[in-house]
Amino acid sequence: MSARDRETAVALARLAAALDGAVLGLGTAALAVASWVKYLAASGQLRRIASAPAAAIPDLRSLLAEYGGGGGDGDQPILAAVRGHVRAAPRGKYLVPPGSGEHCVVAKHTQLCLFNEWRGIFGWTFDLHALFFKSIKEQIITSFRWVPFVLVDPENMTGMVHVKLDRAMQPLPLTTVYHKLTPVDSTPYTLFQTIIGNGYPIALLDEEKILPVGKEITAIGYIRPHKASVEISSCSEIPFFLSDLTKDEMEAELSSRAKTLFWASVVLGTMSVCLLGFATYRSWKKIKERREARQAQEVFRQTTDEVTDDQSSDEEAGEMGDGQLCVICLRKRRKAAFIPCGHLVCCCKCALIVERQFDPLCPMLLDVLLITLRHCMVTQIVCEPEDLN
Repeated sequence: MSARDRETAVALARLAAALDGAVLGLGTAALAVASWVKYLAASGQLRRIASAPAAAIPDLRSLLAEYGGGGGDGDQPILAAVRGHVRAAPRGKYLVPPGSGEHCVVAKHTQLCLFNEWRGIFGWTFDLHALFFKSIKEQIITSFRWVPFVLVDPENMTGMVHVKLDRAMQPLPLTTVYHKLTPVDSTPYTLFQTIIGNGYPIALLDEEKILPVGKEITAIGYIRPHKASVEISSCSEIPFFLSDLTKDEMEAELSSRAKTLFWASVVLGTMSVCLLGFATYRSWKKIKERREARQAQEVFRQTTDEVTDDQSSDEEAGEMGDGQLCVICLRKRRKAAFIPCGHLVCCCKCALIVERQFDPLCPMLLDVLLITLRHCMVTQIVCEPEDLN
């Protein structure tokens, strides 16, 4: 891992742990909501595909008549699945790409400019493109051509289905038939790019993908009458239009995706609830501790102001026995008892000093057995009311 990647990971970890994990909890909750939305979409797509009837090409006319899609203005399109082989439309033409020279009905040519990434001789580089301008820097050039084509059943040539690719956003089952990598010659500007550490082009990748004639595919979409045959167009509510998969394989893939998204949303939702609950508890605990600390400081300040060193209010040391003097200052009468041990060994001022220590322990701890240590932890002091006035 590079130094830049480590710094990015550390920054993301600090951001995720901010506010006692509240940021991470909110991010996990957003992922859970997104997964749940995708699960609902995948479930709806699965229901649409499962409800679509699968018919042979010669039976599409009868399917239209059965579902009432006769081609009138008020007829609703019928979602159906059909499988057949690719052929050019009657009296149509084929495409012959220059790279492969094969006959096809759809041709997609892509040219990708590849860049070399390194940190330069000074050990630094400009990487803003990696986050914002990567697609521009790659310089992808794509050309897409297609001709009208149909699907036929080689075993029964009595019918055909015209495929309408207009406004089809789903991926097509194209086959890669040409792949060529051409090196790019260096220029004087390449030396400057090398020095500063910016990426420079090293090669051009040419790729051709086609939909060849004779390939067996499945088309799922809306079917309508088209002259003497049937036309099928894409449905924007499902992720498939033309595919190598059969209808059953489409259902299995969508079912697996829906299950994955469902359990992902459940796990992420549970994690987000735990993280947000933990962050809320930690925040409430911190607020409570701060409030208690402020209250304790206020009480301590008020008590310290009230308890003075006025010797006239106490009896002289000579007038009191040794068992009545504070074991810390040896000047004042014992008036503060520690709880829960109950030892009355300190005056109020010394007892307050003991209570404010990091680990408050009863002063009698040195004179008692170690077995009574847990009974001598100071949790509260009780002073005589007249001593605080």
